[in-house]
Amino acid sequence: MIDDNSTIRGGCIVLIDAPPATSITLDGVTRVTPSTSTADKTSLSSSTPFNRGLFIVDNIPSSAAPLDTSFHLLIVRCGRDLQKSSSNNGDCRSLPVGFVLTNPTATQSNSNHGYEWIFARRYKPETEEMSNEPLDELTLNNLMVAIGERGEWKRYVMPYEQFMGVNRGGSSRSNTITAWKARALLVNQSYLMRRHDLYHGDKIVPSSDTSIDDALGDSTKSSVDGKPVSYPPIPCIDPNVGARQLTQHSGTKVYLSGLSPEMRTWLLFGGAGSKDAVIGNNTSSPGEYVWKDVMRGHYGREDANLNECQSESDFLADIQLSFLLFLFMECHASLEHWRDAVSMCSLSTVFPGTNSSQSNSAVLQHPTFFLQLISILKSQMACIETEFFQEVDYSSGESNFLIAAMRRLCNACEMLDETNESSAELKKAVFKLQKLAMDRFHVKLTSQSSALGKGNNYEDDVDMEIDLSAPHNDTKSEDNNARHDEKLEMNLDDESDDEDGPVIVSCDDVEASLARSCVEAVQAQKFHRDQSNLSAGNEKHRQSYPLLFAAMSPQEDIVMTCARVLEEAKDVSLVRQAAAYLEEVEARRF
Repeated sequence: MIDDNSTIRGGCIVLIDAPPATSITLDGVTRVTPSTSTADKTSLSSSTPFNRGLFIVDNIPSSAAPLDTSFHLLIVRCGRDLQKSSSNNGDCRSLPVGFVLTNPTATQSNSNHGYEWIFARRYKPETEEMSNEPLDELTLNNLMVAIGERGEWKRYVMPYEQFMGVNRGGSSRSNTITAWKARALLVNQSYLMRRHDLYHGDKIVPSSDTSIDDALGDSTKSSVDGKPVSYPPIPCIDPNVGARQLTQHSGTKVYLSGLSPEMRTWLLFGGAGSKDAVIGNNTSSPGEYVWKDVMRGHYGREDANLNECQSESDFLADIQLSFLLFLFMECHASLEHWRDAVSMCSLSTVFPGTNSSQSNSAVLQHPTFFLQLISILKSQMACIETEFFQEVDYSSGESNFLIAAMRRLCNACEMLDETNESSAELKKAVFKLQKLAMDRFHVKLTSQSSALGKGNNYEDDVDMEIDLSAPHNDTKSEDNNARHDEKLEMNLDDESDDEDGPVIVSCDDVEASLARSCVEAVQAQKFHRDQSNLSAGNEKHRQSYPLLFAAMSPQEDIVMTCARVLEEAKDVSLVRQAAAYLEEVEARRF
């Protein structure tokens, strides 16, 4: 531990009166406090003593810059009294709340304690959550003295690297910290202030539906203990989905309501003249136009000095932040934004009338954006649960929104020619995403022309980066790879056993086959002869009842066809012709 007279030791987190069984997540790593008061018997290497209700982590990476690029997310789910919860038949877990930790301007008080910043909160029994108010100055000073170099609570302090580490080895710690940096690379203090009005120490709560938030009055919103994170509406206009179904999507409905009728017609139905009237001779597809319009309208309008790169960075940062809040705070609004944003980006590569991507437009015009997006998706897939694609709430098998979106992005990048450095980097990133999806989720994102079939050039780089981005699944990934290789070897063995060779057929089988061939030949001749007679004798009936004669199968005559059509009653016109034929033709023959 660095003493008080040395350089500033980054940030410090202090939680007081945390109840037993409290779940604390810092930068993606979760620790649960013991559920009994015997926590002081637990060794410091695995847990801090929580019998005093203290949780202290210091040496959190920070910077002296006013706008630090580092971002830390603290999620606290306070435990409850198990006896009280069971008596009320309730859940022993409370709702999770989060705190944004960036890097405020260091105060004189905090600097005297040897830290860049100090985040100190106390448990509030009235709300069963950590309070939104900072700890009072007197209590904080006494606490800092107690955990100082010669303080009696010095041994209760856990360094940041120890909290993030799974074991004593340095590799696991570095991989865990590296994985967090990749998942929150674009989330920083300036972005949080500009896009979400969030500052260091702000308490965030899971946001509700946007329509409900709009209906609340200002007095109701001000009474909320914490800030809900909101996002702009994101449209998802898929050319393969009907207009009625598209307009049921809330983000699409809001977006279309602000457009002219001509533009709505072009986006939904591909109107011919409306596109030229509104956007000129632009060769953009509807998906690409929507993506550019959202980027320009929601992410470039607030700040006139915000350039295109910063707008794209804010959009990608929203994807990262919404994923983190969905993953750790169970925020449904964040899940919807993450889903819609990724889907909209993938739809910008699709042209109407197809489900395939075109590489000559959005991907080529914005290679850096799509390279960052694919890298973000890879880092997110590395930490999500392996059962994600089987969850009923989020997917329906192969129609999962994320599978479809990643396939569109992969197809668009696979069609690129490796004539420049950006195209090669995109293909390389796509290969890594495809390999991770196959190894971890057994989901195939490749097409026939995929790099997986010829991608030995990227094999070494993929193995190295997947280990860095998924430290918690190193052993599991290796097991999956081993099972996958074993399965391939078994398939190869089966194929070797099925080689061509002499086959012995009994005489009875040969005679039965010849008999069947003769019977089939006779039946075929009879059918063609009957058809010829029918065509010669009933040509006028064929012209009068075209649907009925077209519905005949080789094993039926016209009367059998009428009976089948009347019994099935699937086509109104066909039923009418069958009834009319029986009444006007067959009934008059007798």
